Order: sequence, then C-alpha cells, then structure tokens
Amino acid sequence: MSTKAADVVQQLRETKQSGQPLEAAIQKTGGKAEKIPPFSLIEEEKPKSEDKESKKNEPADLPAIKQAVAFLNPGEVSDFSPAGENGFVAVLEKREPLAEAGASEKKAAYEKRLLDNKRQIVLMEWLRDRGQAAGLQFTRG
Repeated sequence: MSTKAADVVQQLRETKQSGQPLEAAIQKTGGKAEKIPPFSLIEEEKPKSEDKESKKNEPADLPAIKQAVAFLNPGEVSDFSPAGENGFVAVLEKREPLAEAGASEKKAAYEKRLLDNKRQIVLMEWLRDRGQAAGLQFTRG
C-alpha cells in the first residue's frame, strides 16, 4: 500500500505543478477526494455540549490530518499517512490568518507543545537504540 501511495503522491504533485485540476488526477489514481471543513491546528477550549456536537462532524483521523498539514504551504501535497486499514494524502487548500487577540499566545503554546512532543520522541528512540546496543531485552509481565 505504501508503494502505491508514494506513486499516487508523486502523480498528485506533478499534476499540481502542471496547473491541472487535482480532482481529475485523484479520480485517475482511483482515490476518493474528501473535503474536510476548516479547522484550527491550535485546540480551543469549548463547552462540553458544544464539543460533543463538533466531534460528530469531524473525521475520526482529524488529529493525523492536522499533523500532516501542520507544515505544508497552501497548495502542497502531503506524504501518505496510514490510518487503520486505509490511509490518506492531504492537500492544503489555504491558510487563514489568526484573527483573535490572543492568537500569538495560543500559537506559542502550540509550538512549545509540538517541540516538547518531538523531544520526547527523540528521547524514546535514543533510549530504545541504547538499550538494543547494550543487549537489553524487554519482557512483558
């Protein structure tokens, strides 16, 4: 699946560069286009009742989609992201500027959280590599 997905991503990128509509390329590859409603990368506090309603309209893999488009520029195509038995390729249509007064604080908090997550991943991989180099074996139980 990953090999075929890499071919699809390459076709989509070439189609985008040539200026042709992506819908035709998506249909040609056998994929299904799904437009996601606008969303924010920075999570906002919502009342519980409003939060439940918004979750119904969101795709199940929205966190993965957010991660895939976080560093894309408008018009760019993401790499393939596996999701369960399927996967997706995201295309970022546009970014809207932050309009809120407290947007800079939220953006700074988001970037700090993102950096902390990356640091934690690097640490865990380093620990795993060091454990393998030391010949440690992990057992469950």
